[in-house]
Amino acid sequence: MPKAAINRDAVSGEALFILRNLRENGRLGRSNKLADVKAALEPSVSLEFDNYFFFLRKFHYIAMDREAQLKLTDQGERVAGGELGDKFSTEVGEFFAEQLASAEDEPPVAQGTEEPMQLPPPPPELLLDEAEVVPTAATQIAPPPSPPSMAPMRAARSAMPALELTPPPGAAQVPSSVGSPSPVALITPAVPEPRRETSIGPAPVAPAPLPFAPPASSVSSMPPPAATPVAAAPVASKGTELDLRYQKFDPIGTGPLGTVFKGRFTALGLDICLKELKDIFGYFSFLQRGEVLKRLKKELCAQAQVRHPGIVQVVDQNVDASRPYFVLELMNGSLKERLEAGGGSGVPVPFALRTFLQMAYGLRAAHATGLTHHNLKPENVLFDAYGNAKLADFGLGRVVEVDSTKGMPQVFVGTGGMPYMAPELMNRGAKEPGPSADVYGLGILLYEMLTGQIPGRRSPLPSEVNPEAPSGLDQLFDKATQDKREQRYPDVDAMLEDFYKAFPDKEFLVRGDLVLSSDAPQP
Repeated sequence: MPKAAINRDAVSGEALFILRNLRENGRLGRSNKLADVKAALEPSVSLEFDNYFFFLRKFHYIAMDREAQLKLTDQGERVAGGELGDKFSTEVGEFFAEQLASAEDEPPVAQGTEEPMQLPPPPPELLLDEAEVVPTAATQIAPPPSPPSMAPMRAARSAMPALELTPPPGAAQVPSSVGSPSPVALITPAVPEPRRETSIGPAPVAPAPLPFAPPASSVSSMPPPAATPVAAAPVASKGTELDLRYQKFDPIGTGPLGTVFKGRFTALGLDICLKELKDIFGYFSFLQRGEVLKRLKKELCAQAQVRHPGIVQVVDQNVDASRPYFVLELMNGSLKERLEAGGGSGVPVPFALRTFLQMAYGLRAAHATGLTHHNLKPENVLFDAYGNAKLADFGLGRVVEVDSTKGMPQVFVGTGGMPYMAPELMNRGAKEPGPSADVYGLGILLYEMLTGQIPGRRSPLPSEVNPEAPSGLDQLFDKATQDKREQRYPDVDAMLEDFYKAFPDKEFLVRGDLVLSSDAPQP
């Protein structure tokens, strides 16, 4: 639908529109969960929905409970009822000052595109020297007198929204050609587009009707534009450019913190993985956003410093974007998928033991730099194209942990990793967890790979469940998963010592030799 010109009145109207929809949803018993509200209302507002959410929370117009359900505060109810209009408008201008200022300087765009529209050439006396002008083979028809200037608006959304890095986050673009006195024909030479993946799917489904129509200020009242020679948007869905360096394609996974996309490093034509963590901020207030980003950047930089075949390589990061993201080498499936494919019986024993060693040496390299994982689980064990295991997402659990000194709440994002967590990781009053907490998680993963089960307190030993599992690893598993740290292996080195003692024939060479696969999987 058409977007409003980006100015204070328009943004105020859209923020009020969101408040009134929340109030109406509450009256009608509809869901006010953050994700549902965002999906329903984001197509109807000019800026990213997250911007309105942070504004309304910062100024205490809405609150959110532990289940991410939104509700209006007393002050929010008054604004939705038509009171406090001047105060509300002033606070909008204060909060959105950067977006409103950037919208004034943004170049106009052609309707239905993400690219600035091509303007007619300047008068001859303003042209550069002949040597500096790029010659073109096309002719441009002289334009009529300039139409009245209009505030730019954001262009129509693409099938997959881009991270809006340049211009600044939330900056809006919309056609200035709408309502022009007369059409201007622009004939330009064809420019080859960069190679992009495309996917053709069914036509998008129209969103469900909203309880409230958007305010008048958010809908253009101008008549339909005259027919102009503007190319129609292609049916195929194309990759979205990020930072002029990366292209983002279809999502390949999702979790409670965000979404994982397949991407491409444009300069090298290299396939990569892009992780967007925008959903993480639904668990924190606006004022805590800076602390979350600070932690996230610290953990990403720490993982990037460890270059080892057992650790997923961090290529790049941009936590200052409106949707923070980081770039990883593209992997080929996870241990969770391998275990699910095993139908509850684990994975082949040789594969399990090689994967165990690759994880152990990856952790050993990380611990040597002072980096611990503390979030080991099958989803974070990934495989490259040759079937080698690599560990990902070091320290992301620390990004969302409690810190009373900074007003950070305790957040448990999902429960998938709980069986692999050492007891001290769930007791923040205990001594600072160290490498032995990762030893515990590694022991649980070894048992699950060998048996297909997650062990309990009185579970049988691995070789009792799976006769093919080496009996020499029974005691290793038992010691690695002791509840008390003083009874557990203190580090990975001590664990590896007992591993090699279980194989006197040196089936796995000697300590320090990492076995890697180089056989590409069959298609």
